[in-house]
Amino acid sequence: MKILLSWLREYVDIPEPPGQLAQALTMAGLTVEGLSEEHGETVIEFDITANRPDALNHLGVAREVATVFGREVRRPEVRFTEDPWPAASNASIEITAPDLCARYTGRVAINVNVTASPDWMRRRLEACGVRSINNVADITNYVLLEAGHPTHAFDLDTLEGAKIIVRRAGPGESLTTLDGVERVLRPEQLVIADARRPVALAGIMGGAATEISRQTRNVLIESAWFEPSSIRRTARQFGMHTEASHRFERGADIEAAPWANDRIAAYLEQLASATILSGLIDAYPARRARAAIGLRRSAVRRHLGVEIPAAEVERILAALGFRIQGEPEGWQVTPPTARLDIEREIDLIEEIARVYGHDKFPPRLPEWGGHAEEAENGVPERRLRETARALGYDEAVTYGFIAAGEAERFGSWPAVAVRNPLSELYSVMRNSAVPGLLHAVEWNSNRGQHDVRLCEVGRLYRAVKEGFAEPPVMALAATGRVRPACWNDPGKLYDFWEIKSDVLTLLRLFDGRLGLEPETEAGYYRPGHAAHITAGGRAVARCGELDPALQAERKLRHPVFLAEVWLDVLYGLPLRQPKFQALPRVPAVDRDFSLLLPEGTRFEQIVETIGERPYLVRLEPMEIFRGGPVPAGKYSLLLRAVWQRDDTTLTDEEVNEYARRLVETLEQKLGAEQRR
Repeated sequence: MKILLSWLREYVDIPEPPGQLAQALTMAGLTVEGLSEEHGETVIEFDITANRPDALNHLGVAREVATVFGREVRRPEVRFTEDPWPAASNASIEITAPDLCARYTGRVAINVNVTASPDWMRRRLEACGVRSINNVADITNYVLLEAGHPTHAFDLDTLEGAKIIVRRAGPGESLTTLDGVERVLRPEQLVIADARRPVALAGIMGGAATEISRQTRNVLIESAWFEPSSIRRTARQFGMHTEASHRFERGADIEAAPWANDRIAAYLEQLASATILSGLIDAYPARRARAAIGLRRSAVRRHLGVEIPAAEVERILAALGFRIQGEPEGWQVTPPTARLDIEREIDLIEEIARVYGHDKFPPRLPEWGGHAEEAENGVPERRLRETARALGYDEAVTYGFIAAGEAERFGSWPAVAVRNPLSELYSVMRNSAVPGLLHAVEWNSNRGQHDVRLCEVGRLYRAVKEGFAEPPVMALAATGRVRPACWNDPGKLYDFWEIKSDVLTLLRLFDGRLGLEPETEAGYYRPGHAAHITAGGRAVARCGELDPALQAERKLRHPVFLAEVWLDVLYGLPLRQPKFQALPRVPAVDRDFSLLLPEGTRFEQIVETIGERPYLVRLEPMEIFRGGPVPAGKYSLLLRAVWQRDDTTLTDEEVNEYARRLVETLEQKLGAEQRR
C-alpha cells in the first residue's frame, strides 16, 4: 500500500522526518517496507496485514499517526449543493440478498462533464500506482485511496429501468466486465443488476455495458457493504484481484458508505460541473451495530505486566475511534465499525500494547502456578520419534492440505473438502500422509539431494457422522543409498528389506505378536513389492516400494520406499518395557535343515507352526531355491535353528532330539519334506 507523505499531512501534523515516522509506525504495528521519491512525492510503502483493512488508505494511516504521536486528525469537510429534484425519482435500489449485501447507497449526479482529471489528482493517483482514466473514474479511485471505501460509478442512462437490484446471479447469466472478459456466473455469486441483466460483479469489478465514457451525462454513484466471504469466494473463483475486492474481502466499514458517496458527489460538483440531486438513496434492511466489549484493568495489567495509567488507556482507544464508558473495574468499549478484527478483550489489550510501545514492557516471564501434564499418547509418540531419528530419518512437517487428485490416488477414504482453499493444490484435507512426503523427497531430489530418509508423525482427516475424525499416523519415505560408496565399499541402495526392517524396529517398541503378509491391493505401491503388518490380528502398518510409474512421473533417480503406521491401532498396544537379562555364559548350538515346502508357504507360517520350544532362541531363513531338481509347486528352504541354555551347554543328543521333533512337526502340519 503506497501512502503519499504530502497527502497524509493534509489530515495530521507531521513535523518528523520520513525515517522517524516510518520507525514509529512500524513499532506500532503498521510495517513500513520502504521510502522512495516518485513524481516529486515522498512515498511510504506499507505492508498492511489482512486484519487491518481500515489502514489501507490515507485517513486510516493519519489516524494511526495521530494516535502514536498524540495529535488530532483533520477529517475533510464534505460540502456540495443539492438540487431540489429528489434522486429517488431518477433511480431506485433494491436488495434481494441481504445476507450478502447489508447496505447499498446511491447518489445521482446529472449533467456531468466527463473529461480529464486535473493535474494534482493525476499526479497523486500515479504516485500511488493508479492509472488515470477520466475525472469520474479518477474521483472514485481518489476517494478509495483517501478513505478506503470502494465505490463505483454507473452511466445512469445505460441502466435498464434506472434501477439497481442487488441479487444472486441467475442460471446461465454472464457478464462482460471492464477488463473485456465475458464471465459465466454461478448462482451463489452476488451481482449488481438493472431491471434486465447483471451490470457489475459485486464488490469486484463493474461491467462494460454501464461504463463511464465521454458521452456519459448522468451518473449513479454506488457505495455499499458486501459480506467479505462472498467477495473472497467469487474473486478466487474468477482468479480476480482488484483494489475493491482486496478491501471488501477483508471487511469494509459499513458506516463509511454514505460518507464516501457524499465525498464523491462533492468532487463531481467541483471537478465535473455536475448537479447533485437531492437525497441519498440508502437501502439498509437491518442496521448493524457493534456490541460493547468489557475491558478489565486487571486483565491489562496481567497480560502486559505493567500498570498503564487509565488516562493513557482511554486516550489510546479514543484516538483509534473506540467509544469508551468507564466502570469501577474497567471499561465498556465499543469498537468502530471499521475494526471488524476487534472481537474480544485480548484484542483491545493488543491495541493498547502496540500504541503504548512494546519497548516499554520489562523483559520478564509471567508468573505461572500450573504444572505440566503429559499429552495423551505422548510417551509412545516420543519413543517412536526418537527411534526413527536413531534409524537415520529426519523429521518432516508437511501441509495438512493436499490436491483433490492426490487424495483420490493415495487416500483410503473420501477426502474432506476445504470451503475456501488457498489454491487447487490445497483443496482438501489430507487423507494420506504419503503425498506430502513424496513432495518433500521430490523437492530434495530436484536440488541434488538423492539420499533422503524422512518421517512424519501427524494426523489424517475424514468425515464421520459426528463431525470429523483425525486418526494419527506415522509415515516414512526413503530413497537413495543406505550407506555411501567409498574406496573399500561399493555402498548399498535402499531396498524393500531396509524399509521392512525399519518398520519392524518401530513396531517392536510395543508388545504384540507381529505378522507380515503380502499386500494384495498394491494401489500406489509396486505390485509384488509391498506388504502389510499385523499386530494382534489387526493391520497396523504397511510398507513397500512406490509404483515405478509414479516414480517416473516425479523424475526421481532411485526407487522410493514408503511405510505407513496406523497409530490409533498401535497405541492400543502396551509399550514394551525394557527387562534385564543376563548374557548366556555358554555357546549356542545350531542346525541347518534343507526343506521342500509347498509353494506359497510363508516363513511366518513356519514360525507359528513351530511355536515356542525348549531352548529354541532363533529361526533364520538362510536360502531359498526354485527350479532345477526342485519339483514344480514347491521351493527349497535352508532353515537354521539355534538352541541355547543359560547354564550349561546342550549335548548333541539333546539337540538332535529337538531337531527331529521340529522337522516332524513341519512334515505333519505343513507338508514339508527334508532333503538329504
